[in-house]
Amino acid sequence: MLNAKCSKIDIFQYKNDCSVLYGAITLSSVMIRILCIVILLMGVSASFAQDRKFLNPQLKFSAEYLPQSKFKGDSAEGKFSMTKAYAGFVFPVISRRYALTNDLTYKSLVLLVNANANYTLPNITFLENKHRFLSATAGPSLIFNSGNKNTWLAGFAAGIAQDMDIFSEITIRFTGHALFKRKVSGNFSYHLGAVYSYVYAQPALLPLLGCVIRTSDKSKLKISLPVSVSFYYKTNEYDMLSVFIRPDGDQYMFSGYNEPMFAASDPLSLRMRYRSFKTGSSYEIGLSNRLLIKPEVGMALNRRLSFTEGEVSDKSNIFKSDLHSAPYVKFAFRILLGDTRWRRNGDNFLLNDERLDYYDLDDPTKL
Repeated sequence: MLNAKCSKIDIFQYKNDCSVLYGAITLSSVMIRILCIVILLMGVSASFAQDRKFLNPQLKFSAEYLPQSKFKGDSAEGKFSMTKAYAGFVFPVISRRYALTNDLTYKSLVLLVNANANYTLPNITFLENKHRFLSATAGPSLIFNSGNKNTWLAGFAAGIAQDMDIFSEITIRFTGHALFKRKVSGNFSYHLGAVYSYVYAQPALLPLLGCVIRTSDKSKLKISLPVSVSFYYKTNEYDMLSVFIRPDGDQYMFSGYNEPMFAASDPLSLRMRYRSFKTGSSYEIGLSNRLLIKPEVGMALNRRLSFTEGEVSDKSNIFKSDLHSAPYVKFAFRILLGDTRWRRNGDNFLLNDERLDYYDLDDPTKL
């Protein structure tokens, strides 16, 4: 029985603790299910072990820091910073290359299972509480190469992007992509398709159009509008330098409990949106046959933070403000598992030696 003198803060803390406990139980249940699925997939993939010539199971980790910067306009007194931690897992259920055909072409089929999670700590000075966000997705990606020219890619994922203070009100969301690639020559290919993503801070079905231009035997330009423009240069057999510009954003379910500025709003229908464009450079280094590290530095430009209430696609804002540009730093590494004998030139190659970021097909900016 609650003490009659119990304060509102005590009640909020009680609800918050229960919410976090419920979230922990839910996450544990989800992790157990994912583990069972992975074990099942490992059993299924055993029958395709002899075809594992392209891909390896892989673990991915990264940490990112965006230092404090000021809001623009009427919100100039406020400041914003953000820290992120990421972990991901890629498992090739099928990685098969078919026998050479009469017209001297190879067909290949790849089915991947992607699972990843981001833990985000934003620091917004005008809010009363510190908020913690968990975003996670899981789903399959399919690549089919019908020969030397044509490739089809598709992917689908279900996930969450949630303030951890309201884990009792989890909302499932979906993302996906479909893409066709045509290799015109050894120096040029084009691709077109569509991607459904939150990379612009709200759900959007984006048409995708781009190309890959080999500018030398060590470099290429990859354009995928409106999600990325990148230039790659191989500095040696195992290392790759890249320069890029791409959108970076997401939308999170937000807890309005005990936040005075949202007192008039439903605390369970709030969403926080963050959008920016990253431009920078990364350098992937192969330390061994299994371990690759990638430091990255750059600038976050054209940034905006907003809070909305209502449906996921609702564009009405309770608060909206632009942010000053800010530098950021990121450090990532990958661990390849299993047999790496087919690894070439610092990474696996696929689809007639055209480098494809197949380990990141859950990220639309890598398409």
